[in-house]
Amino acid sequence: MSLKRRNVYLAWGAFHLAVVGVICTHETCWTLKRHLTIIPVRWDGAWEVLDTLPSALLASRSWVTTAVATYSNAAGIEAGYGYFAPNIPPTHALVFECHYSDGRVDYQRPEVRGDAAQLRLTTLIEQIGRTDYDPWRIELIKLLAQSTWREHHDAVWLRAFFGTVIPPTVREYRAGKQERTFNCLYVYDFRRETSKGEQTIR
Repeated sequence: MSLKRRNVYLAWGAFHLAVVGVICTHETCWTLKRHLTIIPVRWDGAWEVLDTLPSALLASRSWVTTAVATYSNAAGIEAGYGYFAPNIPPTHALVFECHYSDGRVDYQRPEVRGDAAQLRLTTLIEQIGRTDYDPWRIELIKLLAQSTWREHHDAVWLRAFFGTVIPPTVREYRAGKQERTFNCLYVYDFRRETSKGEQTIR
């Protein structure tokens, strides 16, 4: 192996590990700042300071950070590198309310076939719940709405409910409560419009 090629590999490896480090730091600080661990609240200021650089790098809209985000998604390192807290935080859920021309209404959740695809869908929904950029959230939910519409093509329009699902506490579970509570955060309406013979969702 030539020296030049080895230096390229070393630089690429260093860049890859740096991206993993930034994402890991941001994911861990996100968990700590939201008190999802047993770490005392008095450390909140430290997590804010520690997350200053990673948060700025991941949240800005420059071409450099866009390139880093594209690389991290392509390499599969955009999520899953944070600290796994010893508790069960609220999860996110997406439910579509399907409206039909005859007045019928039913409720559907996004569905995929296969365990691997289901895991990716669950991860995607969690990522949607954690984004603070509303246009990006709407675009991702719109893609899932298109998938649902293919299964229910006779629906006139869809209403998407996105929120958190909170399991019962230990005390509530022992008292017999097993239902989870859905806390709706966002509501979006999607309708079909036809242009040049093609159907799109707006």
